[in-house]
Amino acid sequence: MPPLVSIILPTFNRADLLPRAINSVLAQTYPDWELLIWNDGSKDNTEKVIKSYKDYRIRLFSLDNHGKSYALNRAIKHSKGELIAFLDDDDQWTPPKLQSQGRAMENHPGVELLFGNYENLNLSSGKRGAGFQQNQAGLKQLKVTISQTDRLNLIQEGFLKGIARENFIAFDTVLIRKNTIEKLGNFNEHLRNGMDFEYWWRLGLAGCSVAYMNEVILTRVKYPDSLSGHSLVSLHNFLKVLQSCEVYAEKLGQPQSKAYLKPRYRNTWQILITAYAKQR
Repeated sequence: MPPLVSIILPTFNRADLLPRAINSVLAQTYPDWELLIWNDGSKDNTEKVIKSYKDYRIRLFSLDNHGKSYALNRAIKHSKGELIAFLDDDDQWTPPKLQSQGRAMENHPGVELLFGNYENLNLSSGKRGAGFQQNQAGLKQLKVTISQTDRLNLIQEGFLKGIARENFIAFDTVLIRKNTIEKLGNFNEHLRNGMDFEYWWRLGLAGCSVAYMNEVILTRVKYPDSLSGHSLVSLHNFLKVLQSCEVYAEKLGQPQSKAYLKPRYRNTWQILITAYAKQR
């Protein structure tokens, strides 16, 4: 029997965009899923939109606003699946996403986290392109072996160095085993954005097995109000993300890995300087 996939979808005031994400789940060729939508204190008609869907696999949770990490952690606690997937309220999957990844995870039981390629659309800059192409600098740091059966890229070395150079993992392309999340712990609820990068960093420090597929399985849209944009708030928060990564490196006895973070510090400060300059 195929394993159940629990899809975690946190949302906040995105009633107009949410149907695209939900419809992309309903269009999946893999039927064994549950969709846990965490309404994080929305003030629009988000709840009405969600309740208009009558599929028994969709579960709604509503609570006051506490932020994305809080929503992720609480929804995961309510999940029933062996595998966990994530979907933002402004993105959409391709129909074979869960089918392709579920088969790959079944063929490679030692893989703890699997991610894939995606189409990146930035509405602020107007730029569009394949995520792996845009993040080549990070992917080039990886040493991989390629499975002959399904052409899966199994990462052998360079994960921390690569992810620190460029975050090539789009959150919504991830499929992760629930027991791996139980081993790593919760997403950091003190972070407003960048919690996914910190989580992948922790995963790498823990020596978890990671693989990726070249198949495009997601259209990721970055809106001007996105939490991962270049606002002053998000940039200052990302400095907190990097500081948290350093703390984990020390805590897990790998202080030498902190050197990999230097380019990210430099880039964040450069972007921050530009952002302040634009505000005079």
